[in-house]
Amino acid sequence: MGGIVIAFFIIILALLLVLLARALFSGTFTFIKTKTKKASATVLGKRKKEILGRLIRTVYFIRFDLGNGDSIELPVNKKLFYKENVGKSGVLTYKGSYFIDFEEGGTLPQPKPEKQAYVLNGEVIEK
Repeated sequence: MGGIVIAFFIIILALLLVLLARALFSGTFTFIKTKTKKASATVLGKRKKEILGRLIRTVYFIRFDLGNGDSIELPVNKKLFYKENVGKSGVLTYKGSYFIDFEEGGTLPQPKPEKQAYVLNGEVIEK
């Protein structure tokens, strides 16, 4: 009887550890799987949020217009927050909800046009 209780306790403990590990690392795996994106963007606005705990911590956010009707608000460092002004345009690089870079005045490279193939009198012609 004592062996069954110990086995049950070990199974419950193992399940709890699996659930804890899954909760802790799910965000990490999502970040790894998310692709880095680049977009032409314009700074729409900025805001600060104070988080109270043992110490008061300030988190800085910038909202970017992505030019296709979408916008995204990302947490940024204090230096960038004070450097960028509303209305500035450039190339935003981000991964999920994580800010990577904002290159002011930059432009996205234009995609190369794909080659088109035509069949003319039985011959394949590429343009």
